[in-house]
Amino acid sequence: ALYALKCYAEVYGKGKATKMGWWDYWYMKQTLPTQGEIFDLVAIEEDYQKQREEMRTGSKAAYFPVFIDFIDSGIQTKWRGPEPFAGDQCYAPLPDSGFGKQYIKNLAFYREGLQPWQRGLEIGMAHGYFIIGPFVSLVPLRNTPEAATVGLLCGCVLIGMISIGGLIFGVTEGKTNGKVKRFDRPGDKEGAGYTEMINWHA
Repeated sequence: ALYALKCYAEVYGKGKATKMGWWDYWYMKQTLPTQGEIFDLVAIEEDYQKQREEMRTGSKAAYFPVFIDFIDSGIQTKWRGPEPFAGDQCYAPLPDSGFGKQYIKNLAFYREGLQPWQRGLEIGMAHGYFIIGPFVSLVPLRNTPEAATVGLLCGCVLIGMISIGGLIFGVTEGKTNGKVKRFDRPGDKEGAGYTEMINWHA
């Protein structure tokens, strides 16, 4: 509300600029408070108490965007972890929910029971499906007969760059933090499973 009033005060009036960006204008019109809202001290106090309660309990109401407004879903999301003053323990709705954890656990990189080549093949196929499309339809040559060929070549180059980056990670950083040992079979050289996965990804 204060930002909208500031926009209004700075733009309109004698000797002031009368031009503003479309986003500022739209935002100002959407959030410009009425006179009753500005001087409604009871509503201001209620809003302040609500914010204090949210900070105390560590929960926040979830809102869904609908066109140009938000509607309260009635769901309270817990954003604060067990330690109130630890910023690294904040919860997020997707990665910390049961659905989010199950989804991540089912990704090819984390799913149990797969061979390294199966992981690499599945990840590479998933990347291949959605990487080529934007190159075909968004590059400067999109309206030419060569668009599909250029998109395929760009996608191959990008997959190659990702694979090289993965191999470099496995040789350098991965060995220091133990991440590349995840896919090793008994008796394999350290990082062999990870390297196999990246090779099949390409």
